Amino acid sequence: MYQQQRVVARNPALYAIASIFVAGLGTALCGRVGSGLVIFVAVVFAALLMAIPFIGLLFIPLWFVAWFFSAYHGFKSAKEWNARHGIIS
Repeated sequence: MYQQQRVVARNPALYAIASIFVAGLGTALCGRVGSGLVIFVAVVFAALLMAIPFIGLLFIPLWFVAWFFSAYHGFKSAKEWNARHGIIS
């Protein structure tokens, strides 16, 4: 009578890679669009701060940390989504 919905596992590595190419994309694809946008804005803001002459060099580590956090958060979001849906990943 009712059809059961099929839930497909999300590949955490794929979501991390998506976040490497576009900051926050992996998080947004997992359904956390607001968090994905905040991460994207943080990475863009850090990149803009790097454009300031001389002082901008100090913000390079901040940019790397924000970019790494983006990939990590995409990975973690996919793992959490799988866990919420009863999928072991």
